[in-house]
Amino acid sequence: MNALQENRFDTTRGMHYRYYVSSIGDYTPPKYTLLLCHGFPDDARLWQFVVPSLLKSGLRIVVPDLLGYGGTSKPTDPKEYNWELMVTDMVEVLEVEGILGGVIPMGHDWGAAFAQRFYMLQTDRCAGLINLCVALMEPFADNFDVDAVNDYTEKAIGYPVYAYWKLFLPEDGAKLMENRLESVWYVMHGDQEDWMKEMFCVHGAMREFIEADRKDVPLKPFAQDEKLKNEWIQSRKESGMIGPTNWYRALAYNHQLETEKKLNAKIEKPYLFIGADGDSVCRTDAIEGVKQKGLTPDLIVHEVHSGHWSPYEKPEEIAKIVVDWCSEKGFSKA
Repeated sequence: MNALQENRFDTTRGMHYRYYVSSIGDYTPPKYTLLLCHGFPDDARLWQFVVPSLLKSGLRIVVPDLLGYGGTSKPTDPKEYNWELMVTDMVEVLEVEGILGGVIPMGHDWGAAFAQRFYMLQTDRCAGLINLCVALMEPFADNFDVDAVNDYTEKAIGYPVYAYWKLFLPEDGAKLMENRLESVWYVMHGDQEDWMKEMFCVHGAMREFIEADRKDVPLKPFAQDEKLKNEWIQSRKESGMIGPTNWYRALAYNHQLETEKKLNAKIEKPYLFIGADGDSVCRTDAIEGVKQKGLTPDLIVHEVHSGHWSPYEKPEEIAKIVVDWCSEKGFSKA
């Protein structure tokens, strides 16, 4: 993140945010801003290998540590992770930087869900939307039931996509991960056939692996970088795993329900979705359902040859797809 300036800001509701922002340079409204939103279990540094190429677009870039992560506040109450509250926080961060419109939220994993909700709650501020791995999640009007989702996906595609939530939801799961962080790194970034499906989509598999403190599988090439691994482990040691897993609790305990009922599912503005062919949980084919419903009239879909953590694994390819799309849509001249 060396090319960006680190800033900090306290929001009206008392949440402290650390974020990184590109130089204002010759930036003047109505130019556009990429708001890069990381997911679990990372922080703003997820984007460190993507940012250098994105800067070539001429767009302004803002990269926050989202709530629960890094240098940002880490409330222990899942209710604090309500979409509206977090989106309002981010609006305040953008406004203090003089960014009032032209925002293109771009997210990975939970950051993709946040980017979608930012768009839905602040559509007038947004010029478009970019999601990595997590396709458009339609707003829901009834209680979220993770067991029902797992039952449905097991029947539909042969395995429960959210089996791993049974580790993430109880606080003892967060504490287990805090005590076995290097093993968590191996769970996330193991490099063998169907590894993600084996760890994430089999009941009890992830807990069993971490309880045994296993580190006996090969890692993806990017994950073998000792500096990257050690920085991630140190950040998680400092911030813990309660905050990151509170994103799961906020949804599973239905702290998002009243907000979800207010949302409009249709993405009228340009929408770029970048899937990954090695992602067993967030499958690229999930975009087909929303396409068929006509919810994404200006949709472009790409798929990269990567596991779930494509910003680490294929940063230059991700950046090129984004820069080209921004140029095609008139957001930049790059």
